Amino acid sequence: MSLTRYFFLFFFICLIMTCICGVIAALLPQGVGGILTVVPYLIAMIVVLFRFLNKNQRAPTQAERKKFTLGFSLIFWLYNLAFVLLGIAIFSRKDPEIWQNLMLYVQHPQFMSLMVIMLLLMAIPLYLITYWFYGPQAQRMAAQKFGA
Repeated sequence: MSLTRYFFLFFFICLIMTCICGVIAALLPQGVGGILTVVPYLIAMIVVLFRFLNKNQRAPTQAERKKFTLGFSLIFWLYNLAFVLLGIAIFSRKDPEIWQNLMLYVQHPQFMSLMVIMLLLMAIPLYLITYWFYGPQAQRMAAQKFGA
């Protein structure tokens, strides 16, 4: 059974939830909106698991669990990177200095190390939560739901 449809569902839910959380974050005080960064990932991960459980009436196997965890992480971070670059490209059309400033920042090791640290502070916990959620938690949910 292919997991591709679950990855597409994850991407679609993440995309929709990112738009919704972006609007909510704009309405919140500065600094508070950053908390909403991981909400689309968590919601999409949970919805996809429920969909998987209902469709297959079992918890994911160990191989499926690893594929889900890696796939969701890659999808989430690559689409975030793509839309950050798209946003910068759109805004820099009228002001090319924006793109030049970004290129100057990227050349500084302090800026890049800060970005990598911030990414890892979110990526590692999300990866571990997904791995756990699609393992023991999914098994408990399947046992409770289907008596498996």
